[in-house]
Parts: sequence; structure tokens; C-alpha cells
Amino acid sequence: MRTLFFIFLTTLAIFPPQGTSQIKKVEGIFLGRVEDGYSFCGKTALGVEEIVVFDEILSVILEKYPLHEDKHIGENFIISFVENVRVWEDDSEETSTVIRLQKLMPGQHLQE
Repeated sequence: MRTLFFIFLTTLAIFPPQGTSQIKKVEGIFLGRVEDGYSFCGKTALGVEEIVVFDEILSVILEKYPLHEDKHIGENFIISFVENVRVWEDDSEETSTVIRLQKLMPGQHLQE
């Protein structure tokens, strides 16, 4: 039993828990596909415009909104996403995945 407990603790030390991801929302205008992902221009809580690049978008979203086509550039969306931190022994990487995309009509905005 002690050996099993030691192996469990050692595993936790080498591969710490990834934690739970909180769903975040932002309003953004789709700028297009970039090398590292999908680029949107969003506004921070202080109203400052900022370019945000999402690493991944769920395939069901890409079926509805094929963002690899230029026809969605300039459209305004509410973007729901999660940020994940992947930890390896010698490095970590943060990725963001879009889990929901809702197209906004002209003049419509994210209700907080």
C-alpha cells in the first residue's frame, strides 16, 4: 500500500493537475486565419482594442462558421473560450480553445 501511495505522489510531482478551466466570453470582430490560429479584434474590460488569437476552434463550430473562408472576415461574434495550460516536465504551454461562437447582428453587443 505504501509503495502505491509513493507512486501516486511521485506522479503528482512530475505531472501536476491541470486544473479546471473557466469559460470566458469576449466580443470580437473576426480578422482572419493566422499561422497560429484564428485572429479576432476584441475589447478589454477597459474598452481598449486588442488582437486575440485563439489556438483551436471546435470542429462543430467550424462546420457552422467555416472561418478558413474569407466570407466571415469583419463579422462580429461573441466568443466563448477556455484557456488550458499544458505542463510538461521542463515546459508549459497555454492554449485557448473556442467552444462557442455566436454571430452578432450589426449594432448588437455582448450583454454582461
